[in-house]
Amino acid sequence: MDNLLQQKIEARTQLLGHQIFEQSRLNPLGKGFWISKIMELATGNARVKTQLFRFVDVLPVLKTPAQRKDHLIEYLQAPSSKTKWPMILRVATAMMRVPFINRGVVSLSDFQVRQMANHFIVGETLDEALPKITARREHGLAFTLDILGEAVVAEDEAQHYYDRYLELIEGLGARSLKEHPILDRSSLGSIPPVNISVKISALDCRVDSVAYQTSLDRLEQKLVPLMATAQKNGVFINFDMEQFALKELFRDLFKRLISRPEFKSYRHWGIVVQAYLRSAEEDVRDWIQFAKERGTPFTIRLVKGAYWDYEKIVADQNGWECPVFLKKSESDASFENCARLLLEAYPHIELAVGSHNIRSIAYCLATAEALGLASNALEIQMLFGMAEPFKQALVKMGYRVREYD
Repeated sequence: MDNLLQQKIEARTQLLGHQIFEQSRLNPLGKGFWISKIMELATGNARVKTQLFRFVDVLPVLKTPAQRKDHLIEYLQAPSSKTKWPMILRVATAMMRVPFINRGVVSLSDFQVRQMANHFIVGETLDEALPKITARREHGLAFTLDILGEAVVAEDEAQHYYDRYLELIEGLGARSLKEHPILDRSSLGSIPPVNISVKISALDCRVDSVAYQTSLDRLEQKLVPLMATAQKNGVFINFDMEQFALKELFRDLFKRLISRPEFKSYRHWGIVVQAYLRSAEEDVRDWIQFAKERGTPFTIRLVKGAYWDYEKIVADQNGWECPVFLKKSESDASFENCARLLLEAYPHIELAVGSHNIRSIAYCLATAEALGLASNALEIQMLFGMAEPFKQALVKMGYRVREYD
């Protein structure tokens, strides 16, 4: 990309970013404003934020107040006496251990955390989720549904997750959702209104990169009928990317699956690329080459990554080179570089911009324009329950926005 084009993209990025901010200020008190402000106070500490979201992730399977209390203490207590931890959390976790007062504190904490969880979880069942996602579509927001949880430790647990994914695919695939002209169409054609994100490690308790071929074979056997059901029902399936240790396994699995004759002509498959990985550009170039060889487009959701702390800790513990960039600016730059490569590869790959960072989003939109792509050649994806003013701003500006839960 020559300097003149880069300057043009940068100027347009700045302009679009300002427009998004200005448009978002027109509805500052929209849905979720006050809980977002509370979340800012609750998550000002990066480690607290990580622990809080981990607790929310396991909350649906905690059935009793005692279980919720024990897990709340475990997740929100300081990891060590030397760690600088907010005083309010030190006091709260200490009070939860005092027998004669912990009941009231735990009940209040339990209520508050459930309120917060309801803000970020669209529903525990399909019947709970359907009214919310239907209403969001009416307000110009597409959806992708996920099931909370990740790696499983028992086969019956893995079967439970498989059954729930199948229930989502069959249940939503059978529903008639009103067509939306922006949400259900890209410049390559129609888009399924139903979009499901799958955590692969939740489907098999013995996934291990050491047992590479065995894991590949087992996962393929499990995923083929799930994908066949999705294709039959016209459902989009996105494969989430998890820990770095599983990246190569999941990459090879996805390639193998969507290269199968029965799935090769279906373009509604997707996978995640994590831009905070030092290997991100190499990964993107590999995906582009594969997409060209496959012949049918698929989608890449580009994110910065959600396992930064985990990857750094594992690398430090083992004396390995850290696989992720250590500075946010490096991850941001990698994100823009990967986005540009993916947009240049259109139509072999369709880009889903997974970010709440307005600079990152504006850069992707500006680059797409500079390359002469239609505004619906890509979509923006944001977490359900977050950045509501920005979502509404982008919807008003005519872009396709998808929430993932």
